[in-house]
Amino acid sequence: MKDQKAILHKCLRNDWPAFVIAGTDICAIETMEAYLEIAKTKGCSQAFLDDMQLVIDEMKHFQQEEPEHIKIPD
Repeated sequence: MKDQKAILHKCLRNDWPAFVIAGTDICAIETMEAYLEIAKTKGCSQAFLDDMQLVIDEMKHFQQEEPEHIKIPD
């Protein structure tokens, strides 16, 4: 996905709302998958959808490799 840090920084710099989902969040994968489906119905570009899928795959890999870090958000 486009540089996620740059996107967040741009939001913060412009005082725009942003939503961050950490890979440690037990809800992260399902949330990202739901977002991906919404993005498809809204007509997002294939490049954006492909980037989103890469992020989802990275989160899945992280959660499989580091299950001790996965938790319910607080």
